[in-house]
Amino acid sequence: MVNQPKVMLVDDDETIIDTLTFNLKRHGFEVVAFNSGHKALAKLDDVVPSLVILDWMLPDLIGPEICKLMRERSLDVPILMLTGRSSPTDIATGLASGADDYLSKPFSAIELVARVQALLRRASKDKPKTSARLEVGVLILDDDAKTVTKEGKIVELSPKEFSLLKVLMHNAGKTLPTEALLNQVWGRDFSGDVKTVAVHMRWLRQKLEADPKNPQILETVHRSGYRLNKVIAQKAELPSRAGQHEHGHDHGHGDVVAVSEIIEERN
Repeated sequence: MVNQPKVMLVDDDETIIDTLTFNLKRHGFEVVAFNSGHKALAKLDDVVPSLVILDWMLPDLIGPEICKLMRERSLDVPILMLTGRSSPTDIATGLASGADDYLSKPFSAIELVARVQALLRRASKDKPKTSARLEVGVLILDDDAKTVTKEGKIVELSPKEFSLLKVLMHNAGKTLPTEALLNQVWGRDFSGDVKTVAVHMRWLRQKLEADPKNPQILETVHRSGYRLNKVIAQKAELPSRAGQHEHGHDHGHGDVVAVSEIIEERN
């Protein structure tokens, strides 16, 4: 079946995982399950869920902490929190962390499926029609199709490269600190080296720049971070016969040239 909504299920109870997976699949959902918060966060960019079902009590992190970390990484899909806690304070804590709905245990599989379907309908109505497509100069990023094109040609990117480029394109013309990129793309819980940002930027340049050693699109701002510049591909105008050398310039033979337009951020 094509275009199945994908549910990320995070719960350490194998019985709940099996029961919910069975019922969700019966209703046309694809399910990817994890039994810990750290595992789910590590695979978030690879899974690209349509909705997250998240248990409050997990062996490594509590649900509200995971929910908050997911939202910090710009996850904008519905999150349904499962918990045995039902006090107004607990409900408020779960919703304040970024959850969209709250389901108290015990619950029926029928009710959970109905909540999931309702959340997805609401998300579909609320989502702007143009939010999935970003266009900056010669680059077009389609978040739904997970594709990037440069001057009409598909550029193959890894999930992390795609996420990094998306953040940069959302902030085109602005200098983003390395730490901010690390938090948004890899998450605040990332325990690796901050140099991973530089490594992924180098890989992106190899795929997007005409000359990776002299980047025009992905600029390093000394001691500040990185900036994505708007680069427009234009065909040079052919000079008229009468005015071919009018200004002392020969524009060549109509080659495509890149014009870098750096948008300065004004405070």
